[in-house]
Amino acid sequence: MAAASALPVSLSGRFKGSFAYFTIKDRLPQILTRVIDTLHRHKNEFFEEHGEKGVEAEKRAISFLSKLRNELQTDKAVTLLEDELPDAALWNQYLDYQRNLSNGSGEPSWFQSPWLYVECYMYRRIHAALAQNPPIDNFDVFKEGKAQNFFESQEAVIALCTYFQELLKNIKDLDEKQLKEELFKLLQVSLWGNKCDLSFSAGKASSQKSSPLQSLENMMPYLLVNDMEKLWSLLVNAKKGTTEKSKVRVDIILDNAGFELVSDLVLADFLLSSKLADEVHFHGKSIPWYVSDTTKHDFNWTIKQLQSANHMWMSRCGINWEGNLKKGVWVYRDHMFWTLPHDFSSMAEVAPDFYADLQKSSLLLFKGDLNYRKLTGDRKWEYTVPFHQALNKFHPAPLCSLRTLKSDTQVGLKPGQGEQIQASEPEWMESRDHVLLDVPVAREQLNRYRAAAEAAQSELAALSVKYDCAQLELLKLRSKMVSKEASFQELKAEAESYKENNARQMSRLLSLQTRIREVEEEAGVLSSSKNKAELTAQVAFKEVLELKEELREQNAKLNKCLNECEESMTQASKISRKYEELLTQLSGFLDVNIREREEPQEHLMSKLSEICKENLILKDQVAVLQEAINVHEKESKASRETIMRLVSEVTKEQGKAAGYYQDMEKLSKDLDSATIVRQSLEMEIRNLQDNLAANQKALDASKQELNYLKISSRELDGTLKSSREEARTAQSSLVAFKEQIATLLSNGSAIVKPSEKAILERIQEINCNGESQEIMVSQLQTQTTELTKALEKQTRLYQEALERSTKAEKCSETFQDQLKHLEEELLSIDLQQDGLRLEKQKYLKFLEQLNEKMKLDILAAEMGFDMNADAILARAEQLVKLEGDAVIENKAMAYSLRRKLKTQKEKLESRELHMNLLRQKITQLEEEKQVRTALAVERDEANLTVRKLHKMIERLQKQLDLARETNTDLKAKLSETNELKIKMLEQNRTIEELTKSQSKLERMKEKAEKQLTSVKSELLLKERKATEDKDKSKSMLEAVTNEVKMLKTSLAELAKRERQLADFREVVSRMLGLDIASLALPDYEIVRRLEALIHSHQHRCFPCLCLKGAARAPEERSQGNLQLLH
Repeated sequence: MAAASALPVSLSGRFKGSFAYFTIKDRLPQILTRVIDTLHRHKNEFFEEHGEKGVEAEKRAISFLSKLRNELQTDKAVTLLEDELPDAALWNQYLDYQRNLSNGSGEPSWFQSPWLYVECYMYRRIHAALAQNPPIDNFDVFKEGKAQNFFESQEAVIALCTYFQELLKNIKDLDEKQLKEELFKLLQVSLWGNKCDLSFSAGKASSQKSSPLQSLENMMPYLLVNDMEKLWSLLVNAKKGTTEKSKVRVDIILDNAGFELVSDLVLADFLLSSKLADEVHFHGKSIPWYVSDTTKHDFNWTIKQLQSANHMWMSRCGINWEGNLKKGVWVYRDHMFWTLPHDFSSMAEVAPDFYADLQKSSLLLFKGDLNYRKLTGDRKWEYTVPFHQALNKFHPAPLCSLRTLKSDTQVGLKPGQGEQIQASEPEWMESRDHVLLDVPVAREQLNRYRAAAEAAQSELAALSVKYDCAQLELLKLRSKMVSKEASFQELKAEAESYKENNARQMSRLLSLQTRIREVEEEAGVLSSSKNKAELTAQVAFKEVLELKEELREQNAKLNKCLNECEESMTQASKISRKYEELLTQLSGFLDVNIREREEPQEHLMSKLSEICKENLILKDQVAVLQEAINVHEKESKASRETIMRLVSEVTKEQGKAAGYYQDMEKLSKDLDSATIVRQSLEMEIRNLQDNLAANQKALDASKQELNYLKISSRELDGTLKSSREEARTAQSSLVAFKEQIATLLSNGSAIVKPSEKAILERIQEINCNGESQEIMVSQLQTQTTELTKALEKQTRLYQEALERSTKAEKCSETFQDQLKHLEEELLSIDLQQDGLRLEKQKYLKFLEQLNEKMKLDILAAEMGFDMNADAILARAEQLVKLEGDAVIENKAMAYSLRRKLKTQKEKLESRELHMNLLRQKITQLEEEKQVRTALAVERDEANLTVRKLHKMIERLQKQLDLARETNTDLKAKLSETNELKIKMLEQNRTIEELTKSQSKLERMKEKAEKQLTSVKSELLLKERKATEDKDKSKSMLEAVTNEVKMLKTSLAELAKRERQLADFREVVSRMLGLDIASLALPDYEIVRRLEALIHSHQHRCFPCLCLKGAARAPEERSQGNLQLLH
């Protein structure tokens, strides 16, 4: 893990404004919140599967993750892993390595440590949060997102599977050029599938929704590095160099599950089908990693989903891939190294066995951004640095990296290529729109291959010479075969022993294979149980689709009913026409003009009544007519009933449609209400969080006020002390002043006390002494006045100091009362908590003592379950019963023990002599012990001195290492300064080139602006056309609605006319003496009878005049084509 001096700086969150900084600041906390949300959403499932233990484990995991999120957001120090998982020791060693790199500048934190290490550490802590909390330790928090990504990419998966299956049909007929083109296509599909990364989108939906095969040509300009030709030649040469024993092995280091995994599986199948590879090894993650990275469960689940798909080509792919796994042509591995924080340059040190296994591969395909970052060490490389140089001694086998850009690390570009893209697209390195297909060809590898070829040639020459010598020796050995039969038999015996060993090894291999099969079967059972749960979800989805289809069928029925209704309307219009025709025929037969009159029916009725009165003689003929009319009435009733049935069916269908529409509205309302409830719950959660934050702020404010009050009380105490000290100084100065006056007034004979009364008396005595001392008195008076003024000032100061002290005491008393009140509340709460803790401790101690005395721990271990309070009570009752039995037994034993005591007393007297001898020996042994303890103390002191010396040596070694590291750092800085100078010169050149390109870009910008103006004008025209189309559609809708209203009114009028016609028909039939109820007569029969009546009436009124050709046109009737028949 020693860092090379020439390596650039690792990407880190300490560089503010960088992509690493925004990832650690925004994206990683979002992923953690999504993980907590998924755990909370699966709370009910945990309860159903595991009961209360599952819920408690979920709570512990959420608290662990929320603590982790707080550490991340507040830039806390990265802590050691405290779990007992197999990789914990390696993680803690790597943290110690990071601490040593910091050179004593502080503990490694989230924003100060390398971005790659911190991001991997977060996912490892997420795994630890679940692994430490059984029974939910096997729960994958990212499983839902990966499954959703797979199902959302169904269309793209179907397109890819169909294309691949059609390709497999003709793969044997393809030549080398066509094979190469197909390989390049599938490589690009696998490359662009790497865009579907959930860790980059912070867990949001990121799926391939359309077929990528259609847009491969459009995406070719975004390929920054394209080494597909090198990869093709590498595979072809590897295939040519194979022997019968050796095989071409391709290792694919997987990245994301979902569509990208399917594209990788298709690529692997193509390599096998085209015989470019003999076996493919897939490498995935052993734990849930980077949100969407492939685990063993994801790998098997994807193949099972494809197997059980409804699409033919998808299921065919799944069945073929399951067969490849069973044959052993495909192998899946999930080594622990892929989920460690180390970059790949340290694989040979950390996992030498795994590195040796990768050396057996013919080609390593590294998928995704994370693998690219680990290949290059996630450092701030220059764009033009060769890829093999950035690999930093990681050369196990020929390798290729397929990656879409999602981070700042990029190497292997042409000079000026990175700067050109940066100028056109500033965020090109995080856009996921640019990709790499990079195959490093290192000089070291080429030299190695050349040296191996030369060595092989030299060995070939030596072997040919040896072969000639061996042939000569064989000729000699054939002559000596007879003499060496004994050695031949020995060799036979050895061969037999080797065969026996081989047989044993074969049996062991078979047993191992059976174990592997059993493990695979168990995994298959587990995956089948999970698939069943997923199938139930699919069945529910299918049921929803069936319900939608039923709705469509009901809509189709509705449309049919509406069409039938329209047909009935057309029939009604036909009947009204027939009615009008009937009226015209009647008017023609009767020679009456109906058009001029308002009520033609009544006029015809009057005419008919007159005809009926005059034709009473013709009753026989009327009876015949009545029977015919009855028949017609029956037919009309049948037609009416059919019409009514149709109308009722239409109304029923309309009611059903209205019911379905109401159900749809109810469902939409329920959905809206659910969304509103969810929003309200989210608002409540936010309000509660705000209240929590406000309470915490209030607590902090109260604590600050408390601290402020304490500080102010301390300051007031200080002012009190200072004021008291001032008062004391004033008093001392007063006393000193009085003593001075007393010394001035006192003589040798009279001594004046330092008090006010004594001083005044002495002054009065001096005044009484005489006029000679008036001068002295005046001087003294002046002195006294000055001194009295000084006294008054000092007294004022003293009084002010006293007032201040009283005020300060009052303030301090109030603050102390407040403090006491708050402290009393805190103490009461603490006392309550302490009391509860003590009671709990006493209760637990009591239970522990009971457990110890009753030996419940032994019972619990024997029974296999924990003992509770009920068990303790039961055990206590048992013990009471046992004690009662034991008392009775003890009484019996007491008598026997008394007898034994007498015998033992006699024995003790004889043993006292032996005891004296033993005491002497014990004293000797104690003396020897003291000597030994003294020696042990001296030895311990010597060991302590040795340890101290070792510590001193270690410290000195650390100092030496630090000094060496500082030297190396200084050398690195010197080299960096030289490189910076070179870069400055290069940058000046690039600036000149950029100015030229800027002028070109400005010209391009002007052209683009012109194109934009033309496009805007076209858009405005299209908008106007759209508004005009809208207006036209609105006018058409209004016209249609008006027509519908007119149709409704015409239908109502038709119904009225139909009723009038029916009533008129009944009246006519009654006048003719026919029963409509008994006979269903058709209309032509009624018309025939009416013609007969009219004919008979005309015979009676006019001599032998009769109507003929009643169905002629009214123009012919006006000409009077009447014929006399008699």
